[in-house]
Amino acid sequence: MNAETAPTALSDNWPPPMPDASGFVAPPVPSSRAALARFARAVAADPAGGLRVTARALWLAAVAALCVPMQLLWRKFSSRESPWAQRFLRWGGRACGIRVRVIGQPVPDKVFYIANHLSWTDALILGGCTGAVFVAQHGIAVWPGLAFLCRINDTIFVNRSDRLGVPAQIAAIRAVFAGRSRVAMFAEGTTSDGRRLLPFKAPLFAMLLPPPSGATLQPVVIDCDEAGRNLAWIGLETGAQNAWRLLSRPGTWEVRVHFLEPFSPADMPDRKALSAQARSAIVAKLSETLGGRPVV
Repeated sequence: MNAETAPTALSDNWPPPMPDASGFVAPPVPSSRAALARFARAVAADPAGGLRVTARALWLAAVAALCVPMQLLWRKFSSRESPWAQRFLRWGGRACGIRVRVIGQPVPDKVFYIANHLSWTDALILGGCTGAVFVAQHGIAVWPGLAFLCRINDTIFVNRSDRLGVPAQIAAIRAVFAGRSRVAMFAEGTTSDGRRLLPFKAPLFAMLLPPPSGATLQPVVIDCDEAGRNLAWIGLETGAQNAWRLLSRPGTWEVRVHFLEPFSPADMPDRKALSAQARSAIVAKLSETLGGRPVV
């Protein structure tokens, strides 16, 4: 057991407190001119970081230049599932400096993956491993380029605050599942720091009751090294600020993706029990990855 995973003494403050983001309202998406001006100021303040951001951005652009046209052509001319979205996510993660190690066996078909959530990079990590379609927050749709990439991989946008819209959102998830058969959801509904697990949002688990024929639920733990946990997108940080911090750092960081024992949703009496079963499995594995530290 190394220093990173050794249990914390009882006197230590565990888990360390997260920044207080109460009342934080994300600023509007800047214009292209304003975004370039902010980027220029950031480069002037950290030229070495700016070079790393530029190099990784060019790498991501090259990946997109190859994969996006191939994805569009495949969807137009083939009825089979395209491999290009998964390749884009896997190669994009590597461009961001992420080394992914898979532990366990992902269920290959008719599966809902339920995972913990640290950052926007989780989609690159989990999607690169599985080729899954994601259930994502509707706020992502305001970023035109990102929304386009999401939509050509059939991403399902949901508004978790719209309780009246839940039945329509569930119907949309089940419709996509019928065609793609691998759907991933971050059930916390927001990000944390990899040292804790926030409460799950149970309403969307109703998509599995009754479950589609043969459907399986597989809990997944995204287990970052300490560098990755410190790059989590939390607190008063905008997406652009987090992307700069992540892309400007030297070197790489490792993520272990643990695919846990799958189970049948048909065995659960209701969505709350289903949510609790998935969360319990993730809590146990996450605690193990943290050297036995408690996860709440």
